Amino acid sequence: MKRIHRTIARILVVNGYLPKLGLAAVIGAVTGLVAVAFHLGLDSAVAWVRKPWTLGLLPWWAFAAVPAIGGLVVGLFIHKVARAPETAGQGTDKMIYSFHHQGGNVRARVAPVKFLASIVTLSTGGSAGYEGPISQMGSGIASTICKFFKMPRMMRGQFLLAGTAAGLGAIFKAPLAGALTSVEMLYREDFESNAFATSIVSSVVAFTVYIAFVGTAPIIGGVAAFPFTNGVELFACALLGVLCFPFSYMYVRCYYASESRFRKWAIPVWLKPAIGGASISLLVLAYPEVSGGGFEYINSLMSGLVPHSAWGVLLLLGIVLAKIVATALTVGSGGSGGVFGPSLFIGGVVGAMFAGICELLLPGVIRMPEMFILVGMASFFAGATKAPIAGVVMVCEMTGSYSLLPGLLIAAVMHMAFSRNWTIYKSQVLNKFASPAHRRDMDREIIQAYNKISGK
Repeated sequence: MKRIHRTIARILVVNGYLPKLGLAAVIGAVTGLVAVAFHLGLDSAVAWVRKPWTLGLLPWWAFAAVPAIGGLVVGLFIHKVARAPETAGQGTDKMIYSFHHQGGNVRARVAPVKFLASIVTLSTGGSAGYEGPISQMGSGIASTICKFFKMPRMMRGQFLLAGTAAGLGAIFKAPLAGALTSVEMLYREDFESNAFATSIVSSVVAFTVYIAFVGTAPIIGGVAAFPFTNGVELFACALLGVLCFPFSYMYVRCYYASESRFRKWAIPVWLKPAIGGASISLLVLAYPEVSGGGFEYINSLMSGLVPHSAWGVLLLLGIVLAKIVATALTVGSGGSGGVFGPSLFIGGVVGAMFAGICELLLPGVIRMPEMFILVGMASFFAGATKAPIAGVVMVCEMTGSYSLLPGLLIAAVMHMAFSRNWTIYKSQVLNKFASPAHRRDMDREIIQAYNKISGK
């Protein structure tokens, strides 16, 4: 058995595409199945938690206690039962840190702990995204497989990204965007090109497995074609990109402030998610749209419910601010979830707000104002995460339409121009030169160049 194991490991470590792509496909298949389980488990948990209210057994205001109870369960499970503190908070940033500083190593227990903790957080009304959990689960699966085959450090990082791509490609039904996001989110001004092929394979395989169980319908359905016919709409998209800047800045700073204060607070760490949950109780009652991922509300906005009145615009502004605060308290306190999904939600609502303003000031100038919901999603995500290409492709694949591509691109670039100095992911570095993961490779190249010049 050991001889077979060594033989397989030797084949996989060779410097060739086929063995690597084969392992990437295995990682994608396993992660796709985990994504299916996560999807079904979350749906079942949401139905179970909300059953007393759907049956009319409890008054509506009693739901205010649910986020705090969920936070307490998550805190006890992560810190006392599973003893896996790295699964608290957002998962994507932990994956990025593992790539840069830990050689792609993720403990085997991370995937199952993150799976259960995230389902509890999201089903009990926590404001967080699905991508953080699934990206950390995918990276944990990939890391465990790499440890089994005793992969070298450089290849562990490459397959860590393949696992992340598989999770994102599956859960958002966006195989290309999943691969692009995994290689682009590591840096503010660079991308991990040598991991793109394996990320593509794992993402496509995971996507194929996922849709076999949950169907092919896009995450955001009912999107009409929005072809551009004039420069006015393109200019409006550029303005929306600029408008996203103050909200994304507020989102990042609010999250960092919440995380810092909860970290410094001298109380038991397992109690902090419960306090975070209790803090958002009134927000969830006032704005139920902010609980969970929130894509159902984006779907309703796309269905023509964009309010074209001053009160409607103010309502959307309140939802944006509530989502920013609720996400900061949920994830910053140690609740298990992501900040990627909320950035898409916030951007979509900012886009709806911009559409309402356009109709108030210049009625009829924009043919289909609802298009700004999608433009806002791509723009906000691009600026907050420093992944403009991935953000644009993600929105296109989530809606099943590429007709808005020019507007999405210009809005993303405008937002990036104003937000280059900060990011929602603390572990992001500027480029490969700033990454400890590539320091050894660069040192080796310098030595080889010196030897060549000196004739050694």
